[in-house]
Amino acid sequence: MKNLKGWIITLVGALFFFYAFFQANIMTSINGELSKYFGVSSAQIGLLSASFFYANIIFIIPAGLILDRFSIKMLMGINILIAIAGSLIFAFSETIFMASIGRFLTGIMMSFGLIICLKLASVWLPSHRMALASSLIVTIGMIGGVVSQAPIAYLVRLLGWQGAVLVGSIFGLSIGIVLWFIVKDPKNRVSEIEKTQKMPILKSLYLVFKEPQNWFCGLFTCFLNLPVAILGALFGISYVMHVYEFTLIQSASITSMIFFGMIFGSPFFGWFSDYLRLRKVPMIIGALLCLIFMLIAIYVQTLGFASLHVLFFLIGFTSAAQVLGYPVISESNPSQITGSALSLASFLIMGLGYGLGLPFIGKLLDSLWDGKIVSGIHTYSVQSYQKAFLTIPIGILISIFMIFFMKETKCKPLIK
Repeated sequence: MKNLKGWIITLVGALFFFYAFFQANIMTSINGELSKYFGVSSAQIGLLSASFFYANIIFIIPAGLILDRFSIKMLMGINILIAIAGSLIFAFSETIFMASIGRFLTGIMMSFGLIICLKLASVWLPSHRMALASSLIVTIGMIGGVVSQAPIAYLVRLLGWQGAVLVGSIFGLSIGIVLWFIVKDPKNRVSEIEKTQKMPILKSLYLVFKEPQNWFCGLFTCFLNLPVAILGALFGISYVMHVYEFTLIQSASITSMIFFGMIFGSPFFGWFSDYLRLRKVPMIIGALLCLIFMLIAIYVQTLGFASLHVLFFLIGFTSAAQVLGYPVISESNPSQITGSALSLASFLIMGLGYGLGLPFIGKLLDSLWDGKIVSGIHTYSVQSYQKAFLTIPIGILISIFMIFFMKETKCKPLIK
């Protein structure tokens, strides 16, 4: 009965990551409208999008420290309210500066997004269920990514980008109410919090930063997440529209397949890893296949509508091997600092993949731009996208390299 209650709380709690990931990826459906509304280039839209992730970079390490020391339920409630306030500022902004402030506030929620759900799972479920729990949490988050694509693109067409953002705010409020009534901290959580609060913050940070596994897993997850970050979060729809000449709705449908791939791939790799009793082998298989599919997406321009759906699904499915980095981190650190350890991995993912990666790709595209503007939107050539997106397979190669430095945990805690 306790396990059933734990699973219910864990899976409902994953709605927090669902909404955070929805907010993280909503820009890809509205970036064209934003460019026209504010009259700015891709580099500036990239910076606007990155402001969401700059909040992650600033708050994500403190988020882990706070999470180990305070109530999960309380932190979820506060973050939902901050995110909604940021969305309202964003929707009513008249300048790109104010829009960036709104996105920054909303981005604070993402600092807690995944790690708070993983922490919730770790306090409610037995350790041998963490791989499955992690994959299901990520799966639910990916559904948020799917909702941020074609459905939001459809709302943009009906209500404009501001109306779509406001609908998203109401959606977030509904999720916050559900979380408040369902999510609870277990009774033994109080004693764990008291124990962690007695540990100096600098000691927590030292224990987290000195563990090589945290760095290797964080970098692995960061670089294998690049297809999701670059194609799913910002540039995927524009790429498909300009290269394959599909409509906004059709292009959003194609890019949303990355998230559908993650939805199915995350539990598969969680199950596959538990079945093999190994972490590194599934990591290598997923990363290698993702590299192949990503190269096809960049260099093969003869694919049709259906084929692109399949390809983007496979990119998301194989990229989902990244979820195995989280149980490895949990298995490599003392239980009282898992929140802080997971926050380091998230810091690397958000800092490198989103905070630096999105503006970098925007800069690359602008440097390769031939001056073509269609309907007030900067348009880039196939060659420009190919050169800029070469960053993605290079990143995947780095993720494969990181695997060889990790210790194999064999699905068991390395630290008793």
